[in-house]
Amino acid sequence: MPTKRRRRKRRSQKPSCLPLLLLLLAVVGVPALLVRSCTVSFFSTREIPMVALWDVKKSRLISLTLEEYVQGVVAAEMPASFHLEALKAQAVAARTYAYRRILSGEGIPEHPEAHLSSDYRSGQAWVSWDEFLQSHGAAAGRVLQRKIRKAVKQTEGLIAVYGGEPILAVYHSTSGGRTENSEHYWNEALPYLRSVEDPFSINSPVHYSTATISLGKLAEVLGVDRVNNFKVIERYPSGRAKTVEAGDRWFSGREIRERLNLRSTWFTAEIMGEEMVFSVWGYGHGVGMSQYGAQGMAEQGYSYDQILQYYYQGIELQRAY
Repeated sequence: MPTKRRRRKRRSQKPSCLPLLLLLLAVVGVPALLVRSCTVSFFSTREIPMVALWDVKKSRLISLTLEEYVQGVVAAEMPASFHLEALKAQAVAARTYAYRRILSGEGIPEHPEAHLSSDYRSGQAWVSWDEFLQSHGAAAGRVLQRKIRKAVKQTEGLIAVYGGEPILAVYHSTSGGRTENSEHYWNEALPYLRSVEDPFSINSPVHYSTATISLGKLAEVLGVDRVNNFKVIERYPSGRAKTVEAGDRWFSGREIRERLNLRSTWFTAEIMGEEMVFSVWGYGHGVGMSQYGAQGMAEQGYSYDQILQYYYQGIELQRAY
């Protein structure tokens, strides 16, 4: 008698969700992971601004990124032998000064198509790498070039702001012992450009200097008959000359400095024979960051942000791009 084969009942198979989950992970998860880990610049919403620079020595307009421009400013404005933190403070100040000019759309008077000039008298000095290497020598210049580039790279995009706006980041060589309020050299009183004690720049080679001019030449330059009564009538709290009397005229301390090419407005004067001898403290207008002060602070262990926040009162550092 033949045996009956029992038919096995097939179990109904439900479709697996695993392939769908894997596909979803591939479509959504992997790109999200890539975006989170990617640091390529094209993911940034802000691009590095371009600078239109008038190169005075070559009488031409050149275009370069703000970071490239800042490298040239640091190379021209501060000795590359300075401490790295001082160079970083200089980089932030230079970047802030230029960024403010770019935002305002302000050009230089002689070449309105340019944001800035390489001439320090119109803002900030700037030097090309070719000129820098030529003046320092190829081997030593390359070492210093790497140091400057490092300072700029480690502060890339950082600017100093007050009330959310880029500050007027002015600076000078040496304060002479105290910086100056902005309105005592220019017209505008800015809250972050306040006078501060500056013992850090005392080792500057131009902390103190003297200048001599004949009495006859001094009278000629000032446009007076005689200068035997030359004296400082009034000084600012910093010690800098506010008002000077010479002959039958009165001058501002700044006017005396500029006419006589003195290093600063912080001076005294004494007649010695047929000459006037000026004793001068500091070098520059004295407003904002002292460069030799920044070096002194860096040597004492201060970081670049501490240096900037000391000389620019109440500021914050912010990434512009």
